Amino acid sequence: MASTRTAERGFTLLEVLVCVGVLVAAGAASAGAFAAVAREATPGTVRDLALMAGENALARARAAVAYASSPSADGTTLLADRSWGLIPGQTDLVAGGELQAPATCGTSAPLVLRLPIAATYDATTQRFTVVVTYPRDPCALAGDGSIPAGDAQTLTLGETLPPSVYPPGQTLTRAVATPARM
Repeated sequence: MASTRTAERGFTLLEVLVCVGVLVAAGAASAGAFAAVAREATPGTVRDLALMAGENALARARAAVAYASSPSADGTTLLADRSWGLIPGQTDLVAGGELQAPATCGTSAPLVLRLPIAATYDATTQRFTVVVTYPRDPCALAGDGSIPAGDAQTLTLGETLPPSVYPPGQTLTRAVATPARM
């Protein structure tokens, strides 16, 4: 006897279970791959953070040249509260950063970084150099965010600064026209 239900044939329970099993296996493999990609991306993110800190120091040096005028040619009489002024020699500071990517280093807490920066200004050549130290493996940081000695890597940025727009000792005066009446 011939079946009349051939046009209404759907999926069998076995076919549905096989399909669900394949989707579950693919999802588990994808989740593991995404976690691995996130772990591998963290060192690149830390290097980008170090690059941003170095570029920030260079931008501050450019601003000091452009806007910090001093009565003396060597810049020694800059106001004491101008921390962005150029001081010949090396200045050490620490930049802070926080990585908030989910599952960074297997924890849900943000990763706090302390990036040591050595900024050197040579007044005779007008050369400004920034060296930022960052960790190769950010998951190996000490509890206070400092970088272990064997895990340190450096990034160096340097630039010869242009002459100041406002030469030392120059008095600035500005004539402002009276506004026109309407």
